[in-house]
Amino acid sequence: MTDLPFANVVTALRKLRLPAFVEALEHIYEDDPERAAILAEDLARMAEHEIVIRTSNSIQRRIKNAQFVRIQTVDKFDFNYCPSTRKIRKRYMKMIHADHVSQGVGGIFVGNSGLGKTHLARALGYAACQRQHRVLFLPCSTLLNRLVTAEATKNLGCEIKKLEAPALLIIDEVAYLTMSHDEANLFYQVVSRRHDKCRPTVATTNSPFSEWNQVFHGNAIAHAIIDRLTEKAEIFYLEGKSYRETHRKGIESAINNDVR
Repeated sequence: MTDLPFANVVTALRKLRLPAFVEALEHIYEDDPERAAILAEDLARMAEHEIVIRTSNSIQRRIKNAQFVRIQTVDKFDFNYCPSTRKIRKRYMKMIHADHVSQGVGGIFVGNSGLGKTHLARALGYAACQRQHRVLFLPCSTLLNRLVTAEATKNLGCEIKKLEAPALLIIDEVAYLTMSHDEANLFYQVVSRRHDKCRPTVATTNSPFSEWNQVFHGNAIAHAIIDRLTEKAEIFYLEGKSYRETHRKGIESAINNDVR
């Protein structure tokens, strides 16, 4: 079977893990090439349809397993909101359109609350799911609770493997609250293991890197964490007034005008 149409059908069937179909089609081709050609056309259409369905189901399953809480996509983000969001647009869009997960590139969103850091992080995760990567989104507090509980139940190794496994891990609100010494060490273990495996991590934080030593109880561990998170990552700085505050004022103004 050397004809290109047959080769395409065989490739599709193997992708669907249907080796018996391939073998049967090859036998028919040897005995009756014309009949095999007709069968190949039908099989090609069915295989294409099956691949589309499987791909769609896989993407939906990955989105569900990512635990986003809310689905937020890049097309819903207002990059024109303020100078800092306009400034990062080109770099961010280049990242989201590339397969940054396969390239091992993470992202860090640093800045004030209410400027869309979590939205942008989730959008990266959603795009990664579309490429059928395994993604996990966790607030930093949830991550720490899982680690502390696992350590207390002598299941830490298993838990770290679970956090190491996703192709992309998104940690929201890093350094929002001060960690205990033990929590900082546990957090470091996750970041370090993912770094060693060349698996990218995306993080959002309200605190500048210069203040992380206060959150992680010391310069040494803070530097080690920052070094691993940023070694191969795009860093996006956001500043300005909270979008939520601006939006709320707009609603209040509209209500007041209606009252008048």
